[in-house]
Amino acid sequence: MTDIDTRLLRSFLTVAAERSFSIAAELRGCSQGTMSLRIRTLEEQLGMRLFERNRADVRLTDAGRDLLPGARAMVDLHDRLLDRASSKLIAGKVYLGVAGDCSSSLLPELLKRMRDTYPSLELDIHCGSGNALRGKVETGGLDLAVVMMLEELPAAAKLSRPRLYWVSSPDFSAGDWSVVPVAGYPEGYPLREAAVSALESRDISYRQVLTGSDEAAIRSAVACGAAVAVMAEGTVPADLKAVAHSTALPSPGRAFIQLLEKPGAQSEAAQIVKREIIGLYPGA
Repeated sequence: MTDIDTRLLRSFLTVAAERSFSIAAELRGCSQGTMSLRIRTLEEQLGMRLFERNRADVRLTDAGRDLLPGARAMVDLHDRLLDRASSKLIAGKVYLGVAGDCSSSLLPELLKRMRDTYPSLELDIHCGSGNALRGKVETGGLDLAVVMMLEELPAAAKLSRPRLYWVSSPDFSAGDWSVVPVAGYPEGYPLREAAVSALESRDISYRQVLTGSDEAAIRSAVACGAAVAVMAEGTVPADLKAVAHSTALPSPGRAFIQLLEKPGAQSEAAQIVKREIIGLYPGA
């Protein structure tokens, strides 16, 4: 029986998440050639083709889709086994910042993991805009922060490069509006910047129907058909639709989800939280 290196599985999960060998290689800190070799090695070990490759995109084959949940479970189990031996002995307080546009996709699972595996470790979580959290990390007010930005930050650990989508109610048609109604975060948030930049690049008229950092309010405005909004891949609610192609709504592109650390040495508790956060992102 062949033993599968978890590094190959992590590479598979990264390519599957990003649908790009080049982006996956960047996130995993290797060359594109090395990433391709890892995937080819895994395919040879399993005796199946995992990806369909073309110039425009990389997609999972049926075999790749079947493998995905098992690969995630295996990598997660591997990490759990390594962590549990010493987890009960680790204590301390970690000040963690999570940008508002990242919180819903990160916090529920992170909090559950920390509660189950590190009961003596205390998290003090602060939410806000990426720019505000970045400033607190740089001045030592936070140990770690997860932020979404439209550009890469120096010395930040790259967690993911999600596609950004315009999102609307199922019956919304942007062509029915002479001025596009938009709901979204305040200035300084990357989803707001991406939305405005996309519309202004095509000289499309728009008006801000709702502005705020309450994610539930933004979703409500979109769900009732009063507005559209930009959301990151993987965060679009089931009752809303992602607009993949539209002349009225130009693509908002991609974003960078990144992990920032305060200057200097980190405590063991902070290192554990960092590792747990990275483990929640398949592309990291």
